[in-house]
Amino acid sequence: MTDFRPGHPLPSLEIDAKERQLYHAQRGSGAWATMQREEGSWQWRQLHGGGEAGYGRGSWREMQAWLKEVPHA
Repeated sequence: MTDFRPGHPLPSLEIDAKERQLYHAQRGSGAWATMQREEGSWQWRQLHGGGEAGYGRGSWREMQAWLKEVPHA
């Protein structure tokens, strides 16, 4: 089975990201997530599960921290 990865890979620098472009990246937990910037603010969501911690909105730095998180068992 192939992982579903919508959009484009998330660039390593925010300056390379386009407004309203859908991106994907893998979280520290291994789960895939999508993200999009609109009017300077980022929105992100884990593709499967994650509960209340599976989505958010904020700055590039906050999104990067969220991507690195590994949920506690």
